[in-house]
Amino acid sequence: LVHRHFNRESAIHVRGFEPSRPASAIGWGGADILSQRVPAFVESVLESRHKAESGFNLDDAAHIVAALQQLVFDAEGALLAKVYEHHRHRAEQSLSLNQVSVLLESYMVYWMLGEDDGVARSLLADKKLLPDTLPHWFQLAGFARGQADALIHRRQSAPVASRAAGLSRAGHNGLSASFSFEDAHSMVGDISRSFASYWEAQCDS
Repeated sequence: LVHRHFNRESAIHVRGFEPSRPASAIGWGGADILSQRVPAFVESVLESRHKAESGFNLDDAAHIVAALQQLVFDAEGALLAKVYEHHRHRAEQSLSLNQVSVLLESYMVYWMLGEDDGVARSLLADKKLLPDTLPHWFQLAGFARGQADALIHRRQSAPVASRAAGLSRAGHNGLSASFSFEDAHSMVGDISRSFASYWEAQCDS
């Protein structure tokens, strides 16, 4: 159930919960998009006393999904904070469309390289290296920048709903392309949820 939920909602594969994967075969590669805390959480669930004695019911699955979603959210926020620091932005400041577009491109680099922060910094210091290091880099950069355009479109087409969803605040609306840390966090969440299907389409084209 947990595997099916994340696969259907986000095309995210949570290793260890695949129906055909043995519980003992939990692995985690640098390209995976979740926090390093997730595999430990998965392992603790699969080897828990509760599982051995009672198994899992639908309520248990719902609690596991909620816990994993929070771990994903926290991991995204921690990585975003690191990228903010890389660009010397403060979390409380408003960013322009150009600034947030550059930020999202940098986030993609850090995100795809996993824990290789030194490599990410080197690539961002000399962006001419990016196309040779990350396949389809220009398309990836366009995908990242497109998240900001999509958020602006949502603000313009549904301003009241966007305000209620926290996608805009005072001074951040469809007429003013300014972005908060929370806006950026929402956009990197969209990247997490939509990247797998986007990447599959790029590789098939």
